[in-house]
Amino acid sequence: MEQKRGFFGQLMDFSFTEFITTKIIKVLYGLSIFIAAVFTILVIVGAFSDSVASGVILLVLSPLWFLLCVTVSRIILEMVMIAFRIAENVGYLAKQQQREY
Repeated sequence: MEQKRGFFGQLMDFSFTEFITTKIIKVLYGLSIFIAAVFTILVIVGAFSDSVASGVILLVLSPLWFLLCVTVSRIILEMVMIAFRIAENVGYLAKQQQREY
């Protein structure tokens, strides 16, 4: 019988029988949004310290950069989740097929 382990138990599972990525993906997405926001603000502040004209230009363009960063981050994380879901479904199908034989 399979026993459920906690997060740290799964983290120390050297046989990699359970995935933790599916559990922390929301945190990774939130972290990527936070990093993109901080980077965007730093770029705007840096541009204004350089000159007002470049600050205004980047103030207009920075939201587009932020949306691009968040979109790319989301796409990458969704691709990771797709790979894990495929792995889980293939494992489920393999177990079902073993039961039939």
